[in-house]
Amino acid sequence: MHNTDQPAHDAVSATEFGLKCARLTLQLLHSLKRVGELSEPSVNEKPDTLHRRAAVLQKISRALLSHLQVSIETRGTIPTRGLLVSNHVSFVDIMLLSALSPLIFVSKSEVAAWPIIGPIASKSGTLFIRRDKRSDVSRINDSLTRAFAADVLVCLFPEGTSSDGTAVLPFQPSLLQPAVAAKLPVCAAHLSYQTAEGARADDIAYFGDRNLIDCMRALIRRKKTTAQVHFGNPMTVDTDRKTLASRLHAEVCRLGVAD
Repeated sequence: MHNTDQPAHDAVSATEFGLKCARLTLQLLHSLKRVGELSEPSVNEKPDTLHRRAAVLQKISRALLSHLQVSIETRGTIPTRGLLVSNHVSFVDIMLLSALSPLIFVSKSEVAAWPIIGPIASKSGTLFIRRDKRSDVSRINDSLTRAFAADVLVCLFPEGTSSDGTAVLPFQPSLLQPAVAAKLPVCAAHLSYQTAEGARADDIAYFGDRNLIDCMRALIRRKKTTAQVHFGNPMTVDTDRKTLASRLHAEVCRLGVAD
């Protein structure tokens, strides 16, 4: 069991907590207005439109991380095209990776219904998949193929859900098929979070029966959070999707040990 109690010396005052909440709310509303200027997503998006959506999300992510006082440490080369796969720990993961490079994400369909976050994700090019509907994989794979053809970096969390970050769950191979077919470069990454004291920031891990609001509150309450991203070298796709999933899983685990 992980300790989710936040030490007093690592927490902001009640006044600063309130101010951070206010600044974050204003930033979210501003972000909502910014994406509102973008057109509604369509099936056959032009390449420059996809790139614009990814660029807008990057600006939003950088602003939100600044308000949340999340700093980023990276190792390895940040990819700019192809497919990026990573372990999935927190709702912060999307902001973190987007802040480093313009990209679009594949996300569970439930996110589209979240207040404020849903419209921002939708307008910034996120591809929503219904995980309870196997036939939806084909639709998403078609969208991935178009995104790859537009030379947009796409991020996928093959675990299919977030975890506590202590281990990497098995990778689901179905959404890797478009990258296999296009023989695109595929890059693995490992994400982790630390407190100012260097301890694992377990309380922001969004998994199991944890409440998103509680995870967000823990992040806002902390004085500083450091996100660590370790990128591997791009892989050449010369195999089937199941073998690729296994190789990527092993690489993400290796990157986590190397952190």
